[in-house]
Amino acid sequence: MKIRTFAIITLFMSTLCGIDARAKDKETVVVTPIENDADAANGGIIYALPKTMLRVRVEAELTICKTGPYYKYSNKFLNLSNVITEDSKKWSITNVSIDSYGAADYSRRFKISGDALPDVMLTPDGILAAINAKTKIEDCEVAADTDDKIEPITFDDVHLGRSVLTKTSTAAMAEEAALTIYRLRDKRFSLLGGEDATILNDMGSYEKVIDEINKLEAEYISLFAGKTEKHKVVRYYEIDPSASAMTNHVLFRFSENEGFMSAMDITGKPVYIDYEFNKDANVNEFADGSKMRKQNPVSGLRYIIPGSIAVKIIDRNILLSEKVLPCTQCGQVATLPLSTLSNSRIKFDTTNGSLKSIEAKTIDSKDQKKK
Repeated sequence: MKIRTFAIITLFMSTLCGIDARAKDKETVVVTPIENDADAANGGIIYALPKTMLRVRVEAELTICKTGPYYKYSNKFLNLSNVITEDSKKWSITNVSIDSYGAADYSRRFKISGDALPDVMLTPDGILAAINAKTKIEDCEVAADTDDKIEPITFDDVHLGRSVLTKTSTAAMAEEAALTIYRLRDKRFSLLGGEDATILNDMGSYEKVIDEINKLEAEYISLFAGKTEKHKVVRYYEIDPSASAMTNHVLFRFSENEGFMSAMDITGKPVYIDYEFNKDANVNEFADGSKMRKQNPVSGLRYIIPGSIAVKIIDRNILLSEKVLPCTQCGQVATLPLSTLSNSRIKFDTTNGSLKSIEAKTIDSKDQKKK
């Protein structure tokens, strides 16, 4: 009887252990690579690792010079010698900066599946950002070029008096405009220290009158000296680096007369981009299909230990900018044990795919009360 009872208890315990083992098997989380769209079916959480994209920001300055309608009489009536005598425009590159951002690498997609899935945070395009944690996802701003539309320079804003407009020749108009400048100067001198100095005792009104006289004088002088305007123009160039280095690749062409030009337009001078990869990481570097790979299969949650890319922007022989940035294309795919997915808070860098932080997951006080 005792033997029979012991056998029944043993069988019962064995059954419980089997149920418990099967329950644990059901709760097992699996991370598998996605080779095609069919692999992404049948549930699970799909995430992608990022690939490094380069963004080059080029800032140029356009200087436009416009001759005044009375420039020929500037020396005769105003004794001005340093005036614009010919319309011109000139482009120059003033600043070049290099940056990177992460884009989803659809050749490195994975599926997290199982019955006890962790909390997963993804970027809008599916890059893994966090496990069991909240993290700030930086918006990948769309880089927008500045508007090319530049209004022509005119002198329509100069408030010419009747005494100038009623003259019948350009020389007479120029002479009357010069006389107006002298009158404005006399008036300013009178307000500053002459007989009219005590008329405007209110400081605010006084400053407004002086400012208005200065503005009118500058407008009239521009009729002789001409106008110069400077405009800032920005262009963005985005590059998806290949797996090999690149040298003397024409990013764009540039001309002092025309500014930014297509890389195919040989009338402009070339601006090159060079980049070189540096493979910093060497983690589990076994070739696919090799004996060592079969003995050490890749499993767990994939992330990236990035390498680096050295980028240079060169205007013919002049180095405009250079920078070394983390790069996923030459990095190594590493793994976190699956056990960490249930008891850790993990954050990833969505630009280069690296592990930012990992900490033990604390039990919420509310959860503890429920237990």
